[in-house]
Amino acid sequence: MIVRSNWQGLETVLVDTPLARCEIALYGAQVLSFIPKSDGRDLLWCSSARLEPGRPVRGGVPICWPWFARQDRDESAAQHGFVRRMHWSVGSIEERADATVRIVFHLDAPTSGWPHAADWPSACTPEFEADIGMALQMSLTTRNRSDRPVVLTQALHTYFRVGDVRQTTVEGLRGRHYLDKLRDFDEFEQRDEWAFQGACDRIYLDTGTVHRIDDPVLRRSIQIESRHSASTVVWNPGEKEIAALTDVPLADWYQYLCVEAGNCAPLDRVRLEAGGTTKLIQKISASAL
Repeated sequence: MIVRSNWQGLETVLVDTPLARCEIALYGAQVLSFIPKSDGRDLLWCSSARLEPGRPVRGGVPICWPWFARQDRDESAAQHGFVRRMHWSVGSIEERADATVRIVFHLDAPTSGWPHAADWPSACTPEFEADIGMALQMSLTTRNRSDRPVVLTQALHTYFRVGDVRQTTVEGLRGRHYLDKLRDFDEFEQRDEWAFQGACDRIYLDTGTVHRIDDPVLRRSIQIESRHSASTVVWNPGEKEIAALTDVPLADWYQYLCVEAGNCAPLDRVRLEAGGTTKLIQKISASAL
């Protein structure tokens, strides 16, 4: 079953197959929910706070493009780029014999230029693709049809649902170096597997392609595979800092952990020549712990 639905007033595409249930908003092409039938629970977290008009949902998988945070931009730039605040359209839907579904979302550049980025060429555009089955594979493709090179940073800003982040670990980061936003972006080494020790906002450098969230409370592991990404962002604001996020109930801060495939400054910017294409991929799935 593939139908149009809504989420807090946002128009969505709802996919429900024998393998999984997935809901994606047209506003921002933001995946809001992915429930593999083998597990029966959502791998993604969304805030229960009501959505304010014109504001992206807090949670799911916001698309950060063509910059992550405000990297290489001044403080007036839109946080995490501008496409997460734009309406996307469904380009194609493919239902396969094996019960998997592929949906492609397009974003056409406005004729007057991109909002909040007059210097970004209108002929350089993103496309988002969701392959929905027992796993969810998300692909963010950028095609530079302009006549000049561009440099971008980007991320699939994935909010994973966990039972209690204070008891959660992330495998695959040991031995990696990271930049710590909460300590003036100084560089440190991850000596052990990641475990929650308070507010965390880090860009891990030169990371591998496979990570795993082990969640003893929900008794499951979430596998995260990425391609064309050498940066991994790990973020949870912690109990004290959550108050700064006005769209998250204070008592819910421990229920999610962001582990994001990205191309982040300073080491992983993408330079795309005229006529070039790049694709950022993240695949997520669950298994019993």
